[in-house]
Order: sequence, then C-alpha cells, then structure tokens
Amino acid sequence: MIVPQTEWNTVGNSNHQFEKVISFDNVFVAAETNTAAEINAKLDSGLHVVLQPGLYNLTESIVVKNDNTTILGIGLATLITTTAAPCIVVQKAEGVRIGGILFQAGEMNSTSLLQWGV
Repeated sequence: MIVPQTEWNTVGNSNHQFEKVISFDNVFVAAETNTAAEINAKLDSGLHVVLQPGLYNLTESIVVKNDNTTILGIGLATLITTTAAPCIVVQKAEGVRIGGILFQAGEMNSTSLLQWGV
C-alpha cells in the first residue's frame, strides 16, 4: 500500500518522491462481514486496514490507538453506525491517515461519525 506524504501550500500534481510504502504483510484487508471488534483486534496488533467496498454496519466504534496507522477505503467502503457511537475514534492523532471512507449515520442520533482525539 502506498501512502503519500501530507503536503501543504501546493498547486498541481505532486511527484510523490517521498511516498511511504507499507508492505501488505502489515495490512488487514477487511470485508463488510468483519465486525468492528475484529478490525480493532487487527489495529491493536499493529496492522493497517484496507476496507473493501461494502456496507459496514458497526455496533461499536473502530478505535485507532497506535501512531502512524493508515485506514484506507477502496471502492465505496461505507461505515454505518448502528448505535450512537462514532464510526471511527482516533485516540492518538500522531501520523494517523484515514481516507476513501464514506460515513453514514444510522437510526440513532450520533454527535459525530469521526472522532479525532479523546
């Protein structure tokens, strides 16, 4: 998995000469049949996560505790909260990258779908 570096005050295409490459040995590829608990266990073990296209009905939050973690959705990876909890909670924001994910509110009122910090 290739993770581009964050850029500020740029215009046009980037040459991406400073990309970070993450070996797929360090990545868990999740399907919509995986629970948040299963994804959290993989994150806790230090893996990054790629979410396949699908509707992920979450009964609890996906919690990012480790620095420099990447969660990447491909296709239409949609996280749906079935409780009032956020879909993703980032407890440590140092170097965490999240992208390519759609967040959808469920039937219960939630104050946020993505919580950054505690």
